[in-house]
Amino acid sequence: MRADRHPEAATVQALYYGARRRRMFRIGTYLALIRAMAVGELVQVFYSHSELVPRTQARLARTRNTLRELICHGLGSPQGQAALQRLRAAHAPVRAEADDFRYVLALFMLEPLRWNAAHGGTPLSEAEQTLLLDFWAQVGEAMGIPEVRLSPAQWLDFQQRYEARHWRFTPEGQRLASACLQEVVTLSLPHGSRSLFRQLMRVSMDPALAALLQLPVAAGPVAWALRGWLRWTTT
Repeated sequence: MRADRHPEAATVQALYYGARRRRMFRIGTYLALIRAMAVGELVQVFYSHSELVPRTQARLARTRNTLRELICHGLGSPQGQAALQRLRAAHAPVRAEADDFRYVLALFMLEPLRWNAAHGGTPLSEAEQTLLLDFWAQVGEAMGIPEVRLSPAQWLDFQQRYEARHWRFTPEGQRLASACLQEVVTLSLPHGSRSLFRQLMRVSMDPALAALLQLPVAAGPVAWALRGWLRWTTT
């Protein structure tokens, strides 16, 4: 084990970046960022002070790198502690309710699970599910977010109730979602695969989310073929 890696980091990294679950967590995490754009209050309050609009790629890259450091090094490592400090500093000026922060936290757990279930992936084992929930609960606790030790069913119930209250179309949300969809694939994918990956994100996005944000989705034979390929290749 690397000296700068916290003991639990190897198992969390294997879950996220291992060949068996890599696509689930990559697409699911990217779609989680876009899903947050459906919450009008979050778009106008949480993102209004950031550089997400004028510097979309750079802002998304910082978010991705922070999450990667937490996943690959562990929260207790020097890198993980530095990443948590950056998160706390970035969120400190944001005027939002505890449920808003809990919702964003929930998306990083629930959207990969939704994606996996929708496209025929093998469900997470009990051990994998426990590892995922515990990792994000630790992140939430380190951020000072209350009530983050919930079961998957409780998280899903919270998400559904929150979205019923807060989801609404905003022009800002639509613009940010479109920008994220365009730019997020540049973070780690080679140039030749980016167009395909955008199409995969569009066909595997929650239809209710795409409709609310008025995002273009693949349709017809192309969409049918891509969905079939996802179900065939997702394990």
